[in-house]
Amino acid sequence: MKKFAFMVLFVWAAQAVAQVIVDDNVTFKIKNVNSGLVLSTNATQTAGSVLVQRNDDGASDKLWHFIPMGSGKYNIENMLTHQVMGVSSGSTANGAPIIQWADNGTTDHLWTITQTGDGNYMIKNDNSGLYLEVFQGSLVPSATIDQWGATGCLCQKWQLVSTGNSPYPLPGTVSGSGTGVHDPFMLRAAGGTYWLYGTNRSLASSTDRINFTSAGSGLTPLPSWTNTYTNGGMLWAPNVVFMNNQYYQYYSASSDGSKISAIGLATASTPNSTSWTDQGIVVSSNSSSAFNAIDPSIIQDQSENYWMSYGSWWHGLYMIQLNPSTGKQSTSNTTNYHLAERAHGLEGSYLYYYNGYYYLFASINNCCSGVNSHYRTIVGRSSTITGPYYDRGGLNMLSGGGTILVSAHGRIQGPGGESLMTDNDGPLMVYHYYDGNNNGAATLGINRVGFTVDGWPYLF
Repeated sequence: MKKFAFMVLFVWAAQAVAQVIVDDNVTFKIKNVNSGLVLSTNATQTAGSVLVQRNDDGASDKLWHFIPMGSGKYNIENMLTHQVMGVSSGSTANGAPIIQWADNGTTDHLWTITQTGDGNYMIKNDNSGLYLEVFQGSLVPSATIDQWGATGCLCQKWQLVSTGNSPYPLPGTVSGSGTGVHDPFMLRAAGGTYWLYGTNRSLASSTDRINFTSAGSGLTPLPSWTNTYTNGGMLWAPNVVFMNNQYYQYYSASSDGSKISAIGLATASTPNSTSWTDQGIVVSSNSSSAFNAIDPSIIQDQSENYWMSYGSWWHGLYMIQLNPSTGKQSTSNTTNYHLAERAHGLEGSYLYYYNGYYYLFASINNCCSGVNSHYRTIVGRSSTITGPYYDRGGLNMLSGGGTILVSAHGRIQGPGGESLMTDNDGPLMVYHYYDGNNNGAATLGINRVGFTVDGWPYLF
């Protein structure tokens, strides 16, 4: 799917106003026509801080990424804070402040861009129907941004100035069979071979992390009990851990939109075994459960305890402690810890420890619709494995928090289904995306992960 900056979809109106498509493969400065100043988060990470106009010094708090959300609507992401533009308390009133907030899926985070006859742009909030403007048409660099009904004031008109720079790095090069994968998980075995597992029991191998070859089924034989949960469909989102001198494979048995789900466990002596031993169900859910038993992720904490995070939608992400001798839930700690919740799509958790923090990664929004998928990856962190987990803006992930780690850009649509591993060259994130240059095919993405000086991950 090739995108063009400002490709116009003409919507006939007497005022010669047209809705536009904004290129998601570059970042923009949003410059007010009246003041000549640019939209900024004022260089603060704090969620809820009011946006202002500032002189353009090229800093990342003044760079914005338009993320397509379908029907000509956008989330507008700041490239310093990786929060999105919204209206304070979702207000529909004239004069309500425009703020930055975690991408919690509310309609006040949706915006439509139109071009006026003079070539400038107006930015309308989907929830309120009001327009982005500089408060009272101020020319002062610290003036705040609010919303108001259309007035014709130049303070409501903006120039979208492309930087020509991509908001995120491209995935590393991969090739070969087995790279058309959903919900990938990769490990490196003792001999140096990479094993890549995915949804529908896919398995591929590589010796260099670039060239992959399909390697048969990732889980054979298929446990017959899973049919109760899959209705004859596929298994999802495997996670494999080496424990007790064997490989423990956790996987999801469910069907689309169903809470009748289970996480199963199988063991084998090799990562590419052709005869896994079924160990049955680890945790299950039914229509009345608060959680959904899918998308398992296993972590060993710094005290050598094992834990499994899991869950999606409904009431979000949960975690249980495992008994390392069985790979199933601990009988001495039966607490089901609630880690994160979001009203509009949350799944695919992955926990990773780095330098004093446990990082909770997750995928949000809708998956699996090719280039129309709105999947993206978020992250929060905690100094303790059981939480609470907060994002970079200070929001609890139980309240919809989560800092965007990567979102759609150019041909990379719907990046999510992530897992992490530590390789010889440091942390890696493995994920899937839908390739806009290949008919929206699900494709393996691999990026190295770095950490900022204050300990927040980014891809490179």
